[in-house]
Formats: sequence, C-alpha cells, structure tokens
Amino acid sequence: MKISKFCFMATALSLATFAANATINLTDDISLSGFGSTSITQSDNATPLYINHEITDDTCFDCDTTLGLQGNIRFNNSFNVSIQVVKRPQDEWSSPELEWAYIGYSVSNFNLKVGRLRLPLYLSSEYYYVGQAYTSARPPQEIYNSVLGITSYNGISGSWDIELNDENYLTLTPYIGIESDDEVYIGPMRYDFNIEKTVGLYSELSGFDYRIMFNYSHFKYAVESNYQGLSQPYTADSINIYTLGIEHSWDQLMLTTEVLIDSLHFNWYSSLAYNIDKFTPYITYAESHHYQKNNSLLLGVRYDLTTTVSLNAEWKYTDGNGGDNGELIADPADGDFDAQLYTVMLNFIF
Repeated sequence: MKISKFCFMATALSLATFAANATINLTDDISLSGFGSTSITQSDNATPLYINHEITDDTCFDCDTTLGLQGNIRFNNSFNVSIQVVKRPQDEWSSPELEWAYIGYSVSNFNLKVGRLRLPLYLSSEYYYVGQAYTSARPPQEIYNSVLGITSYNGISGSWDIELNDENYLTLTPYIGIESDDEVYIGPMRYDFNIEKTVGLYSELSGFDYRIMFNYSHFKYAVESNYQGLSQPYTADSINIYTLGIEHSWDQLMLTTEVLIDSLHFNWYSSLAYNIDKFTPYITYAESHHYQKNNSLLLGVRYDLTTTVSLNAEWKYTDGNGGDNGELIADPADGDFDAQLYTVMLNFIF
C-alpha cells in the first residue's frame, strides 16, 4: 500500500488526535505535539460568511488561522493527563482557548476521563481544529458550525470498547457535564451562554473500511445577548441534538455523510473524495433547513506535500434559496443571499 493511500485512509478512519502523528517525545512518559492552519480566502458577498470566521469580499489572510499545542503525560499504564490549548480563528494570539484538560484512567476495555473534554457531536470532533486530519480545508460548516462553535464541556465521560468480532468494534461513551460558561460573537453581538447541564451518549460501530457514529446530546442553558454594552436578560431553554455520521471507503474512494437534527436544524452533507497518489480531489453537497436555510456545492483538491503538511484549494457556492442563507451571519444590505467562497489553505502538524 502506498504511503499516500495509507495517510488518506488514516485521515478518514482514525479516532486518535492527528497531531499525535508528529509527537515529540520529551521523555518516555511526556510528549508534545502541535498543529496549525492558515489560509487565503475571499467571498464574493460583502456580508460576513461563517460564525467565528467572518469571511467577506475582502481578501483575508487570517480568517482561518489556527495553532494548537497538546501535551500528554503518562504516569503508568492506567493514569494519564492530556492538555490541549488552541488559538482558534476567533481568538487573539494573546488569549488562546483551553480546549481540553483532563485526567484519564484506563483499565481493560474501559476508559474514564474527568476534566474539560471535547463534545463528541461529529465524526471529526476529536480532532476538530486539526486541519491536517480531514480532507477538505474546513469540515462542512452546515454541520460543524451549527452549534455556534461550542466544542468543549466540563465534566466526565466513560468509554467501553467492545470487540464484536475480529473485524468490528463497538464503542459506547456516555458523558455528563457540569455548569459552565461560554461566549459567542456574531458580528457586533455577544452571546453569553450559561450551560447548566450537559448529558449525552456517543456510540460508534467501526471496522477496517468504515465508521458509523450516532450521538445524542441534551443541553439545558441560559443565554444573554449583549450589543455595545447593552444587555438583554438571560433566556432559559433546553435543546436535544441528534447526529449521525457514516464513513466508508472502497480502495481509493471515500464517502462521508453526516446529519444533524434538533429543534432549530435539519442539516446534512455528503462528500466523495478520491485519492490519486498525493492528490485527493473531493466534492461535497450540503443542505440546511428550518432555522438555517441554504444548500451548497463545494469542489476542491488536497495535495499532501509531506505526511505532515497539506495544501487545499477550494471553491464553494452557497445558494440562499431566494431569500435566506444560514451561513451569512446577518441579512445582506443589498439583498444578495448567495455567496461564492474561494480558499487556499495550508495545514500542518508537528
């Protein structure tokens, strides 16, 4: 099997954090790894596109800029500590985000984690900010941006790995979160979230050439809006989120599909990628319904310069369905709800 084909398969099927592929072993028990992304991108619509990115018709050199560091300490065969700090696209360099920081305990086929953990909503949740880990420049925004970029929770999770037979495995991961706070900026508006409760169950069936995941999450929260120092009172609510993801490969061809359903969304995408040595052309079609309404077509190609560095070139067209577009963060002043997006992205791990 060629190296490039192996990397293509690993990108799509592995659950491990991909930054670990370039781990620096400081000692036998302490390791450090990192990842990053940067891009040149431009839309043909003056209204900002994507929450936390805000891409407009001005050429942008930092709308996707991401840099992360991850450290792991293994105390013995059972206990470990993992910390990941990320400068996300919406963050200033002086204020990166603590994405996870947990103590892990493993015994037999059971793994327990306590601390700040990644929300397991999607196929790529575990490596959400590691652009080198997925084929396209960004994971499909119709799914991955639907919860406003909230990616972590404070709490506890337990995973059971069950070997069904020599080729198929089942993983069950219930999780519970305690009260936590988060904030999201949408244009000039700031939304302060007080997440009172998080409860969920992540499940995954996997084999050599496929993954099928299903996740259910329940959130109870209160949100306060703030515009230029003027605040609106907290509004309490709750939401149930259901996500389903499927990956399957046939030699060099990979099919990926995900669906998200809650009271505000019915969003889905389907993507095909075909690996040809160091090149992987891909196509993605996506739709958003209910609160967000649009459909999109994305064409792109990824080129693996090395096993740790890749380059993406993409074109995406989003149709606002004649009067709406959930990917624009505000109503356009000129009434143009459609958008074309051009991206050249560099991703790396170290």
